[in-house]
Amino acid sequence: MTELDKGRAGDGGAEPRPGAGPTPFFPGAPGLPGPVPPPSGPLPAPPAAGPPGGAHAAQPAAPPRVEGRITVGDEVAEKVAVLAALEVGGVCALGSGVRVRSAGDAVTVDVGIAVEYGHVIMDVAAAVQAGVARMAGLMLGARVAAVNVTVEDVRRSPGPGSGEGGAAGSAPLPPMGTGPGAGHAL
Repeated sequence: MTELDKGRAGDGGAEPRPGAGPTPFFPGAPGLPGPVPPPSGPLPAPPAAGPPGGAHAAQPAAPPRVEGRITVGDEVAEKVAVLAALEVGGVCALGSGVRVRSAGDAVTVDVGIAVEYGHVIMDVAAAVQAGVARMAGLMLGARVAAVNVTVEDVRRSPGPGSGEGGAAGSAPLPPMGTGPGAGHAL
């Protein structure tokens, strides 16, 4: 039998500590004498919060409705999409910009981006699509029907020692639709 089984905590055979046995031992708070006994019964339930009224008291009250109209300008919707697109890692600039079209309670967003050289283009475009849809839905309170992303350019980011204009070969690519096989929808 170990010393723990005998109620001893390595004290070299001293008497078992008080409270050893079927009830657990609760040491007192530092600086206070003696053990703290377990509570004699269940603790009372906290008072119910909210107005009296039974089962409906747990639901938050809806703000009062006021007559009138709330309009979010097209420029605001476009700015939300621009900022969401620029938050995505690998997007170094916007291409031809952003266009937001509203149809009832739904919006469609068209975004043109430039991807930083070295990033996986499809991953960056998919992240832009998801980020713009999420932020437009949250901030505009509208259903996002579609987010169309067009990758219009690939650029090198200006790094240390590359000068103000970036490394050689970082000139923008010609616009889509101007060469053979222009545009590549995936």
